[in-house]
Amino acid sequence: MNLYIRLLLAILRGFFKPPMALTETLQRTLRVWPNDIDINKHMNNGRYMTIVDLFMLELCLRAKILIPAFKLGWKPMLGGNLVVYKKQLSMFEQYTAEFSICCLDESWTYFQYTFFNRAGEVVVTGYSKGAWVGRKGLVANAVIAEKLKVEPTTAPMPEAIRKWLEAEAHVLGKA
Repeated sequence: MNLYIRLLLAILRGFFKPPMALTETLQRTLRVWPNDIDINKHMNNGRYMTIVDLFMLELCLRAKILIPAFKLGWKPMLGGNLVVYKKQLSMFEQYTAEFSICCLDESWTYFQYTFFNRAGEVVVTGYSKGAWVGRKGLVANAVIAEKLKVEPTTAPMPEAIRKWLEAEAHVLGKA
């Protein structure tokens, strides 16, 4: 039930909060609820990724690109994650999460996210990559910028993402 409430809140924020540029950082203070924890009595590792999904949804709604993309027949797709879990969050603990678009390549958009505990310590940090998929496969970021009238980030790709992509190529046997 808690996830449906969070989903509804993300959608409502997406429609009623002020618009955002895709280059802005989305920040939210949240709390760990009983259905977020696992048998070890801390926030489940998968729950962090669910929160990241909700951030992506809210950002796409507030940037006014989600509905136009759907009208073009495009669907968002997650392509991978690089996540580091450093500390735990316990039940009812408050935390802050930040989410932003980091950089782009031809078809993929790379996101960076960090979760902080109340002391400001990094709990979880990582990168995800996502793309829009149309009938013919991945939609190029240049096409997205043109069709959705958005200004893509020109930030350079961090070394950590380049190394991640090299490792991914090895895993996929493309190295």
